[in-house]
Amino acid sequence: MMCRCLEVSPIGYYGWADRPPCARQRDNERLPVRMRQMLEDSQGPIGAPRMWEDLVEEGETASLNRIARLMAANGLQGRPGKRTRGKKALPSLSVPGVESLLRKLPPTGDR
Repeated sequence: MMCRCLEVSPIGYYGWADRPPCARQRDNERLPVRMRQMLEDSQGPIGAPRMWEDLVEEGETASLNRIARLMAANGLQGRPGKRTRGKKALPSLSVPGVESLLRKLPPTGDR
């Protein structure tokens, strides 16, 4: 009945259910285990870029985005980045002994 509702053949469903996991799925299950080991072995937390570099040196073929996604999905967090906030400009201080000539101009009525 389920095959009829999903509009798939029983042979197709059981073929899919009995199929072994693909290489990517096996890697997605294996990589977080290795990443946890690397985090424990390191002196401190490391982020996705550093984790990716270390994994590439070991011969893994995964992109930086994939490593970041796996780290986030498995609760592995690196050191948070520095927060940069906009710096406010300091108020301009007038130099002693210098007077502004613009303030002394008479208003013009030409406008």
